[in-house]
Amino acid sequence: MLAEMAMFIQLLGIAVLAAILPTIIVMCAIYLVYTYKLQIWWFIKGIMRAISYGLTYITDGKATADKRLLERK
Repeated sequence: MLAEMAMFIQLLGIAVLAAILPTIIVMCAIYLVYTYKLQIWWFIKGIMRAISYGLTYITDGKATADKRLLERK
């Protein structure tokens, strides 16, 4: 009987953690995005610029990719 009660209490604890932890993680993510939105936007723009450069390099060659990269700055 004692083992079943201990298992039930453990199951309740796991259920509470399963409900609370994702909420805390989402709240932290929202806070970080709100606080560092300019840095995140700068990072995303850098990734998009790198992808654009890579695709231009593959399709049109290095000279065209370098020229387009310098035009954006």
